[in-house]
Amino acid sequence: MSERLVASGFMCRLPKKPAPSVVSRRIAKLRTYVGEEKAIRHSPWRLNLVCQFAAGQTVPDALEQLLYVQKVKAPLVRKVIKHAVRRAARDDGLLPSQLEVAECFATHGKHMPRVKFMGRGRAGRMHRRFSHVRLVLREIDFPLKIATTKTLAGKQKWLDRMKIAEAEAKIAQEKRDELEALEKEAEEQRKKREAEEKAK
Repeated sequence: MSERLVASGFMCRLPKKPAPSVVSRRIAKLRTYVGEEKAIRHSPWRLNLVCQFAAGQTVPDALEQLLYVQKVKAPLVRKVIKHAVRRAARDDGLLPSQLEVAECFATHGKHMPRVKFMGRGRAGRMHRRFSHVRLVLREIDFPLKIATTKTLAGKQKWLDRMKIAEAEAKIAQEKRDELEALEKEAEEQRKKREAEEKAK
């Protein structure tokens, strides 16, 4: 009984859920990255089963879960996610822990009509279907996720993910700074050698 009271008291001190207009404004400001794969020799209905599984998860969770999905095209969806993650890292230096799969779906591509042989000498038409995959990775707004989550366990989960993302971002920034320092030092040594050669 006391634990429930403590939990409810803690929940009362947390900020209230923001208005839908505030949520939509904050989401509109987040950076997004699109990944696509076209002309996949697979039925869009079956491919959507994998896509819907990945949608809504964070990138690390989606990549880990897709390893164990027993569908033929699960590795393909993983590949598309990785391509979009590389684009996010190249453009803005974002890490996988800072991204989520906002959208992921498969649509119809151009099909190949084929003959379908039936009984009594008749023939019909069948389609060899192709699909296109499109996914959108979006930057995670951790304070917004914490504010909009209803349960205390959900808030704690997003808080832990935020700490992990901040730690990874700090390590990545240190590596970038170290690399820039080494490049600057190499450039200075090159200029010094050129100056010595000219002096000779």
